Parts: sequence; structure tokens; C-alpha cells
Amino acid sequence: MAEDELKKTEDLVKMLSDSKTEFEALAAQLDGAKTDLTKKVNELTKAAAKKDLVEAAEEHAKKLSEMAKQIVDAMKNASKLPKVRDAKDAIEAYKNITDAIKAAEAAAKEAKDAADNALNTVNKEKLTDKAKELKDKSSALLKDAKKSEEELQDTASDLNDLKNRLAKAKEKKNDLKDRLSDVQTQLDDANRDAIGDMIEEAKRKAASANNTAAETMDKLDKIRKEIDKINVSPANANLSTDLSEVDQSVKDLLKTIPSLNNKISEVENLTSGFSGLGNISENIMKIKELIEQARDAADKIAIPMKFSGEGHIELRPPKNLDDLKAYTTLSLSLQRPIGRGDGKRRRRQTGDTTDMFVLYLGNRDSSKNYIGMVLRQNRLYALYKLNGQEKELQSDLISTSNPQPATFDKVDLHRIYQDVELTLTKDITSGPPNKPPSFRQTDRGEERKNLLKFSPDDVVFYVGGYPSNFTPPLSMRLPKYTGCIEFSTFNRKAVSLYNFQKAERINVQTPCKRTVSPVDSDYYEGTGYGRVAINEQPRTIDISVKSSVENALLFFTGDENKYLMVVVEKGYIAIQGNLITEPITGSDKVFPAQVDFLNVKLVYRPGKVSIIAGSPPLTASLTEYDFNNFKDFYIGGVTQEIRQRWGITIPPYKGCLKDLKVNSNFRPPDEPVGISKGCLQDSLSSYKAQFNLRSSLKADLQDFSLENDVVVSFGFKSTESQGIILQNKKLGNQINVAMENGYLILHFDALKWKSSRQYNDGNWHYVTVSKKQGRIAMQIDDEDYGQPESGTMSIPDTQGSTWLGKENFKGCISNFYTRRSNEFKPENLYDFQASGDVQIDVCTASNPFQLRFNKKDSEKQIINESASVCEFPAKLQHAYRMGGPVSSLSYSLPLQVLQPKPHFSLDVRTRSPEGLLFFAATRGGQSHLALYMSKGRIRLSVGKQREIFNREKYNDGKWHSVMFSLEKKKFRLIVDGIKAQDGQLTNSELKSMQQFLLPAYLGSAPESLQKELKSKALPKQSVSGCVRNFKMNGALMLNPSSNYGAGPCFEGPTQKGVYFAGNGAHVIINDSFVFGSDLEVLFNIRPHSQTGLLLHVGDSTSHVNTMGHFLSIYMLGGEVVAHVNNGKGEYRTSVKPKTSLCDGIFHKISVIKRKNVVQLSVDTLDNYKIGPPSSTFPSTKDPLYVGGIPGEYRCS
Repeated sequence: MAEDELKKTEDLVKMLSDSKTEFEALAAQLDGAKTDLTKKVNELTKAAAKKDLVEAAEEHAKKLSEMAKQIVDAMKNASKLPKVRDAKDAIEAYKNITDAIKAAEAAAKEAKDAADNALNTVNKEKLTDKAKELKDKSSALLKDAKKSEEELQDTASDLNDLKNRLAKAKEKKNDLKDRLSDVQTQLDDANRDAIGDMIEEAKRKAASANNTAAETMDKLDKIRKEIDKINVSPANANLSTDLSEVDQSVKDLLKTIPSLNNKISEVENLTSGFSGLGNISENIMKIKELIEQARDAADKIAIPMKFSGEGHIELRPPKNLDDLKAYTTLSLSLQRPIGRGDGKRRRRQTGDTTDMFVLYLGNRDSSKNYIGMVLRQNRLYALYKLNGQEKELQSDLISTSNPQPATFDKVDLHRIYQDVELTLTKDITSGPPNKPPSFRQTDRGEERKNLLKFSPDDVVFYVGGYPSNFTPPLSMRLPKYTGCIEFSTFNRKAVSLYNFQKAERINVQTPCKRTVSPVDSDYYEGTGYGRVAINEQPRTIDISVKSSVENALLFFTGDENKYLMVVVEKGYIAIQGNLITEPITGSDKVFPAQVDFLNVKLVYRPGKVSIIAGSPPLTASLTEYDFNNFKDFYIGGVTQEIRQRWGITIPPYKGCLKDLKVNSNFRPPDEPVGISKGCLQDSLSSYKAQFNLRSSLKADLQDFSLENDVVVSFGFKSTESQGIILQNKKLGNQINVAMENGYLILHFDALKWKSSRQYNDGNWHYVTVSKKQGRIAMQIDDEDYGQPESGTMSIPDTQGSTWLGKENFKGCISNFYTRRSNEFKPENLYDFQASGDVQIDVCTASNPFQLRFNKKDSEKQIINESASVCEFPAKLQHAYRMGGPVSSLSYSLPLQVLQPKPHFSLDVRTRSPEGLLFFAATRGGQSHLALYMSKGRIRLSVGKQREIFNREKYNDGKWHSVMFSLEKKKFRLIVDGIKAQDGQLTNSELKSMQQFLLPAYLGSAPESLQKELKSKALPKQSVSGCVRNFKMNGALMLNPSSNYGAGPCFEGPTQKGVYFAGNGAHVIINDSFVFGSDLEVLFNIRPHSQTGLLLHVGDSTSHVNTMGHFLSIYMLGGEVVAHVNNGKGEYRTSVKPKTSLCDGIFHKISVIKRKNVVQLSVDTLDNYKIGPPSSTFPSTKDPLYVGGIPGEYRCS
């Protein structure tokens, strides 16, 4: 009888253990349900809070109205001051207020939309019913727990431990019940009628705010007209003591600039939320363009900023951090006040110190890379840290002076890879403009860590001090700066401290006044223009230019119907536009003009226009037109709107320009954009170039010889797998850097090195090659040091000349540096001899697909490096989008990785109920290791179809963490921390599991394994979803051996469709398509780039056979093109959609071809083209490609 009782007890223990496991799982469910319900309650709370948002918007509009009145009064007082013109730069900043306020209407509309969305959420979500269902489930679980507790009372004393654990489970259930009751109460309190009333009230207040904003806009427009009436001449005069009468005016203006910058930031943040609304995208683009113009104007404010030792500013970090990795240059001026009193006691009483913080540019985590400056005993020190190596350079003492007039010292920092130069020029406020440096300090660093890497989300730029929540490096923890600071340039672009992001207690006192050396020329940065209003009919327009460019827009005038422009194309002056009967180009090459200024004169005569530019005059006949319709003309560039209107592709002028005259009278631009004062010779240099096939740059670099120890560094980017990047040989010494199958290969003398990974991904990569005492080293991106390989190669003798991009390289090269001279900057590529189609100072940012574009088409991509790239959604790191029968990643690993206790983990997000996640086969096909989904559950299959799984379903579109492993005879599966019951292998199965075959697969398995999968009832295709952070034995697997159809994974909502990752990714819809006389194609696109191939069918080799038949549909710079060859010749038509292809919504594309006519439709716009007649059509069968074409068919 005792045995029976013992058996009953054991059965009861087992039953209770199972019950406990189930309770814990259900408790986890309830925890998750509670979290979801809490989020819903928070959404309802946010909906009710929209009322406050709109009230705040209305209050903001009223404040703007008051500000408008204050500005009117200020302008009335300021206009009476005779010296106000010297505050021109600061006054101009106010003009941008009107532009910034235009977003106020959009703010009100946003409030309306948010209110509507909140109401829809309340109506659609049945939160009360869900809460009741979960509450009932909780009650049932509670009853089960009580019943289990009653049964436990009959057990023996040795079960007390289990009783205690179940009592805790009961306590947790009660707690969850209470929490669910609280959630239910909160839901009951959320009265839907009340929310509806609040939303209606919000709409009414939004309309009121809209009206107030419109009235404020009208007032500000009137103010702007008054501002425009003030004739302010350029601020070139000296600022000395006679400016004391405008001190207060300048001070008031400077105090308001911080709020102006904050308003600009608010407008920019506001517009970023509208990117998906096609009906207002054009207005948003205009607002963003105005914001950029406002910030450009702020960067041109040449006024020192006063720091009193209590404040600081935070500048906006550079948009493109790649520009800083290899080369960083910074120019600024410092002033220090004369010390008060003497003796330690006096300094202690006044707080005077000569140790202080100047600036910090780097990661918010200051243990990482940074560049900084400090004063110690009033002596300037530059500090920098590159990948763990911290260094400092000591300079001279900073001059001290009174604030009126102030003495400034100029500081210049140049960092090129591992080498740094710091120069100090004393008292630049006196003496010639190009005063030589008074002090110079340099440091030649180690090549092994030479890149300045910043995290885009973590970079900060502090000047004069730093906020309390930032901890600088120990060497920079000094008091805040006292004195005046003025920035000049940052990476060769004009920058001002007044274009700040945040400011705290600056200009408490009036900024320093200093004399300024007069400048007679301006620098056009190649990004903007100078607009000049036409007050009288121009007869002559003169400019003098100095530039290294060979392609630029010099002059433009026109209206909505006609236009005329003067451009430089390949160094030749040309007149273009629809005001002349035909374009005309000069016979002499006059650009580049790098040594002396070149005078360019435009002369209007009745019926003719002439250009005189150091060569015989160029004259064109004008069509009849009323020139009184022309209200202005542009120098050096035009607005983006004008570019789009007339399809202008020529880049803006980049270089120096002076002596702008209209009818022989000097005339500064009324609206300068992207123009800064002064012109340094360094600004005419360029450190980057774009190469096409059979193009190169060549130079004989003085003092550079491979016989000696050498260090060579450069940046490159390419999407091609082959190409020679760098080559030099003389006698027995040679260097050759090339791409082979995407890998970087170095041949240095008789040694060969190969990179550890491929680099043909279209991103910038930086290479350093060094030879020291016969030891060769190569490093890429400070991470890949390559590996030596056997084999040598012989290259042609270049007689010591250095070649860049020789023969078959297609891509970009930048920041080429050899350490050969005493200059700490890259080689000026304008000094190289160019051959073939190489473009200096140009590099397209998008990864270009290579089709048969003509020369004019390709130039559209080079106006702006980011012009063709859309706003990308957030891309997840180490994540892949899987889906379909061929979507897979393979990993070839050493067999010891899979033995004896392999451990794997990954995260998965899917809505697929079925699909393969992981598969590894064994020798003979008898056993396997497979992770897959079936009916929404994650299963682990091991050995001869032994399986374990969790009962939960995981195809809910959320991320789930999966771990699975083999440990001798046991195999385990854990999903989201919930462990399935361990599986057990037999001895024979265990032996077979020790004979894995490589590779292992994520996603679909290859066709060779399909039969084995079918016989074992395993899915053949991958799950449709995302997989990330795949690890083997705890190591993150970053680089799969092969990738078939697995693209990047993004955050945010998804839509039905197919994603193409670029770089030749494509789908073959039909591999035997007959391209006949008639064809109709209809599809929708939502691109991430405004340039790319959409569809191609026909002869894929027709770039060498102009009589081949084909149809190509592609995007080029935001325009959709249908390109046809019917065997008699090529013809094309294009459509520019009303809204940008980058607006985040799908666009409908339709192409209809009937014999020799092709019609293209994009959304509601269409166009057609009639080609040469053809009576024959091919009967050959060709693949129909969508999204791209294979690499072997791509051409240059």
C-alpha cells in the first residue's frame, strides 16, 4: 500500500510540475497583454492631449505677431543710424524670419491631421472587448490555481517547497488580475464622446491658429518689403571706435539670432513629418530650400562672438562625416582680454584664469575619437584622438587686448590621415591679409590608426564651453572660455558661430570690434548663385573669374517663357537658351583660369548678344522678345526651381569672382547664396575625382620615390569588381593597388596582399600602404589589414610617374596623400594630367547602374552629389530580409565550429506561418539540423526528424529571440526565454550529427537539398520576414559566404511589393519573352533613389550593335524615361512627375508601344515619341528583366 501511495505522490508531483510550467507561460502571456493594453491607453491619452498642442500653436502665432511689431519698431530705429550698414550680415539674418513662418499654416494642418488620426484609432480599436476577454481568461486561470492549491494540501511534507512556489504563482496571478482591472478602469474612463468633443474643439482652434498665422504672415511680408528698401553696402569698412553708436543695435540683433535659429530648426523638424504627402511636397521642398538659404546666410555673418566664461554654443556637426575621416581642416580666430590686476590673490578674487576650454568636435562619449583645443597658461594646445591614440600639439601664447579695437590671433589646424599641423598667426588685425604664420607645430603619427571616425547619432561640436551633461576628456576639463572667438572655415567651407544649434549665455556683452583687411573678390562655393535685380535695361555685364573648373554656369536671365545663359563646357564658353536660334560654342579653350583673373563681358545689342572672354567674341542672334519681362539675372548658378523648369544640368560655378558690373557700374548681388568673402588659392584646389573606363590622372610627384620608405593613403568608392586604382613603377620598385572580384589587391615590389573582404559596395573606403625598412603593410578603414598571398605580377614601367584610375577603374578617388612634401593636405588633382573621361571635383553619391545613357544624361547626376538619393527609411544593422524560393544566406565555416557542442542564435520577425529558418545537412543525408516554422510555431528538427517546439505562435510581426544548440545527446530550443522540453538523440544519431556538410544555410536551402527536405517533411522555402544578429558559438556572423535574394531589412510599416537592393539585383519575369511590335507594361514603384533601371527587354548587347531591338524603362534624376530601339534606330520619351519620386508613395508607371510609337505615363502625366518606321520585328526570345540587369550585360 505504501508503494501505491508513493506512486500516487509521484504522479501528483509530475502533474503539479506540468501545471506550474503552464502557469509560468500563461503569466508571461498576461505580462505581454498588459504591456499592449498600456500602450493603447497611452495612445488615447495622447489623443486627448492634442488640444494643448493646438492651443500652444495659437499662442505661438500670437507671440510671432508681437515679435513682428517689435521688429517694425527696431527697424525704424535702426534705419536712422548712419553706420548700420556695418551690421549688414546680422540684419540679413532677419529676412529669413518670413520664410520660416510660412510653415505655421502647415503646423495647424498637422494638428488637424493628428486629431483625425486619434479619432480613427479610438473608433477602430476594440480595446474594451479585448480587455474583457483577457479578464475572463485571468479569472479562469485563478480558479485553476485555487483548485491546484486544494490538491496540494493532501500531499506529503516533502512537497512543501512546491507548495510555496505555487503560492507565489497564485500571488502573481492576483497581481496581474488587479493590473488588468486597473487597465479596464482606465479604458472605461476614456469616454469616446468626450474625446470626440475634444477633437472637434482642437479642429476649431487649429482653424483659428491658421487665421492668426496668415495675419502674422501678411504683417511680416510688409516688414520684409521695408527691409528690402534699406540700401546696405558690403561690410568691408573697418570696425573701429566710430561704430560705438551702433553698439546697442548690434547687441539687440545678436540676442535675437538664437531664437531665429531655433525657429528654423522647428520649421525643419515640422516639415520632415510631411514627406509622404504628395500634394504639399513641392511647398515642403521650397521651405527646406529656404531653411538652407537661411543657414547659409548665418554662416556668412562675419562678427566675433563674445564668451564671458559662463556660456557656450553647440554647432551643427557636418552632414557628411565621411569628409572628415581622412582630412580635417579648421580655421578660427581667438582674442583674449587683458588680465585685471596682478598677484595670485587678485586672480583668485576675480576668477581670472588662463586655463580654459576652446572647442571640442567628437563623439558624445569622449573616450572615443575627437579633435579639441584648450588654453593652458594662455598657451594654445590642439588635442586629438584617433582610435585610442591621444596626442597634443603645443603652440604659442594668445595675444591679449581690449575689446575695442581687439587684437585677434588666427589658428589653423590641418589633419591629413595620421599627420597634423597647427599654425598660429599673431595679430591678423594688422599687417597684410596673407600674413605668414608666427608659429608652426607638426606631428607625424602612426599609420596603423589614422581615420577620424564619428558616429552620426553621437557627434557633438561645442565651442567656448560645454553643457553640464557632457564629460570632456580629462585633458580638456577646464573652465569655459573668456574672450572673443570667430570661425572662418571648416573643411574649406565658410562657417560662422552664428549658425549654431544651441546657445547658452553668449554675447552677454557687446562682441569685440576689430579691423578687417579689405578683400576685392568673393568665393563662389559651387552650391548657390548671386541674384541681381534688374533696375535698368543692361547693355553690358562684366565679371572677372579665377577658377580650376571646366564646366560651370556663369550667367542666366529669363522668365517663365524664355531664357538665355552663358556656360563653360569642357573649358569652352558657350551661349545657350531658347532666346537664340541655336546654341553656339567658342573656338578657344579659356578654362581653367587658375593663375590670373579672366574678364568675361556680356554685351547686348539690338537683335544680338556677344560674349568676350580672352578670345574672339562669341555672338548669337536673339529672337524677338520683350526684355522688360526679365526682372533679374543670376551669376554663377540658379535656383533649383529654374533648373527643373529648363532642365539645366550644368553645375554651378566654383571659384573666385570679382568686379561684377552692370553698365560699367559696380553692382554686388542682391541675393547671395553660397558666396563668401575673400578668395584663397587653396580654394581653387580639388581633392577628389570621378573616373570612367579608360580614364586616368597622371603626375610626376617630386620627392616621391619607391626606393625610399613611403606612405601612401587614399580614399575610393566603386560598384565595379575590377579596376586599377593606383600604379607606379621605376626600375625594380613597383606598387599596384587594384580591385579583383571586389577584393583589394596590393602588389608592392615582390609581395602581394589581399583584403579580407570585398569593397565594391559603392561606399567610401580609405586605404593606407606603407613601406618601412623593407616591411610592407596595408590597412583598409582601420579594420582590415589584409593577408599576404603568394604570387607576383609585373606592371609596365611608368618611369616613376604616379597613375590614378588607370585603364579599367570606374569610380571615385579622393584625398590622395604621399607625405612627400611639408604640406599637410592631399594632392591637388588639378595638378595631374588627365586623360579620358575623368571629372575632377565631382563624385556621384548614388550607386549608378550602367546603361546606354548619352553624355547629357550622365551629367544630370553630377550637379549635386546627393541630388538623386531619396530619404532612406531606417535600415536595421546586421539584418536581412528573407522571402521566396531562392532567398538564402550561406556560411562556410571550419568544421570544428560545428563540433562538438554547436550553439546558434538569431532574431526573427515574420508573419509567415510556414518556412525554413536554418538548415545544415550531414554526410550521407541521414541526419540534419533544421530550424523552421510550422503553423506559426518555431520547431527544431535534429537527427532523424526528432523535433522539439514551443506551443506559442510567433508569426505576429514582432521580433523574437531564438537560441538552439546541441550538447552531446541533448538538443535544446529557447524562444524569448521560454525553453522547450529538451530532445534526446540515440548513439547512432549522435555519431551522424558529427559529420556536418558545409555550408550552413539561413533561409531557403539550395536546389540540391530540395529532395532531402521533401522526404523529411521540412519546408523548402524561406520564411518571409527579417532575420538579424545570426550568431554561431556567440560570434556574430557579419559576412555570409553568399547571398541569394536577401536584401536589407527596414523599420516601419511595410507594403506589398518586391524590394530591389540595387547593384544589379533583378528578377527575370519571363526568360523567353518575344519583343514584337506591340507591348503594354503597367507597374507601380516606390523608389529609394531617383536614378535606376526599372525594366529591360530585348538585345542586352545592343550597346555595341545599334540595330538591336530593346525596350528599357529607367529613372534618371527623378525623371522616368522609356528608351526604344526598333532595329532602325533609337528613340525615347520621358516624363517628369509633378511630385518627387522620393515622396514615399507608390507611383503608377504605364508604357504602351504600338509599332514605332511609344507612350509613357507617370501618374497623371504622359508623353509619347514617334520613332523611325520599321516593317520587321524580331522573333527572338529574350529575358524580361525587372529592377536591374546581370553584371555581364552592363556597359559604360
